[in-house]
Amino acid sequence: MQFVTPDPQDLVNTLGNTLGVEPKITGETQMTLTLLDITNEDLTFSYNLIGQSVSVRWNTKSGDPKLKLFREGATLLRIQEGDGVTALVVEFATQDTMGVLELQIFPNVSVMETSLLT
Repeated sequence: MQFVTPDPQDLVNTLGNTLGVEPKITGETQMTLTLLDITNEDLTFSYNLIGQSVSVRWNTKSGDPKLKLFREGATLLRIQEGDGVTALVVEFATQDTMGVLELQIFPNVSVMETSLLT
């Protein structure tokens, strides 16, 4: 399966205009979103197109880790907006599992993940 993501310019337009965040391309296939300005905490979301993977790192203001998450088998990344909430939603599928990771980034940070055996 292919990892379908928004066009990088769409990410820049949506997240940049709405939240003041500019994605950084950190390699030919790696994109990183540093969301510090929004959350007042160290929140980083990265994805790799070829590796079909995503990574979330969330640290407190003092640098203590709150969450470190890495998932492979990503098939779809989308931006979800509505009711004053902005989230990044990633769908996953592997041979044995399928799931969804929702990273709400505005107005508050929250992480919800569901993973089921197929």
